[in-house]
Amino acid sequence: MTLKPKKLPTLLLVTENPLVRVFFEDIVEKLEDHALIIVSSKMEALEYLDRTYISLIVIDEKTPNLELIPLCNEIRSLPPYIHTPILIITAHLKKSFIQKLIKAGATDFLREPLEEDEFLLRMEMAQEVMKTQAKMSTLASRVASPLTQGTSLEKKAVLDDQATRIVNQALSEKTKLSLILLEIDQYAQIVKGRGENVAHALTLDFGDHLQRLIRTQDLLYNQNLGKFAIFLPKTSCKAALFIAENIQEYLEAEIFSAGPIRFTLTASMGIASLEDVGDGAKSAAVNLERLLKEATSCLKQAKEKKKSIVSHPSKQGDSP
Repeated sequence: MTLKPKKLPTLLLVTENPLVRVFFEDIVEKLEDHALIIVSSKMEALEYLDRTYISLIVIDEKTPNLELIPLCNEIRSLPPYIHTPILIITAHLKKSFIQKLIKAGATDFLREPLEEDEFLLRMEMAQEVMKTQAKMSTLASRVASPLTQGTSLEKKAVLDDQATRIVNQALSEKTKLSLILLEIDQYAQIVKGRGENVAHALTLDFGDHLQRLIRTQDLLYNQNLGKFAIFLPKTSCKAALFIAENIQEYLEAEIFSAGPIRFTLTASMGIASLEDVGDGAKSAAVNLERLLKEATSCLKQAKEKKKSIVSHPSKQGDSP
């Protein structure tokens, strides 16, 4: 096979299944300026990784005599492929199986039977993950001094004038406003085991995921130290609880990254609403402080249980 120019987007497929080969040949034929290399062994795969530029790796779990975890580990040990997406074709989606492969360096999974739309979506997502990981790794390496426990950042919410304005708008228009305070349950453990730079990079990746989950009108703040504040305009406490439950469900199925390191995470959340703790006679700043205080109290209760959501008791007859 004639190798393509070094920077041509090239997909490396590891399989012996004729149907899988045909599936990817058809897809690559439709993609503009993409190339496909098909191999059937670990040795062939590593040879091509050494000889040409590969932008996406797909490995068929059912390839004979192929050990997935050692192969993923070996790929990740190669400097040019620290962030290259690795997709695994499998019908085996048990949590323990997924976690082992994620730890070894897999980026995502393609479920059988293969579907073109799903692969294109997974490919796009994997490429975004690769870009994010590269940014996280660069950022982490540039952090001059780690965040210090016990600083004012830990004790005080990191907000700006927009948070006050959104509270003032809810008060003046007499509309609902809720606040979700979220904390990554594993953050302290990651700081202890992996270091603060990794934890910081992971927090940025986590924030990117949250930003994609929330609505355009919502306001997200990274509070540092694994904490986030999400302001939800025109949203009751009951509706905020539903949003928090959706976030929690998403987290259970998602993989997060700090450079080449992958994590599965859970979060605890505290919810408060302006309609329950607010006072229209007080300023927006005072009401914001009340909202934060109550949400913080709820978060503290949620953290005692871990992977839990606690909301301030909402008013009777409350509706989303």
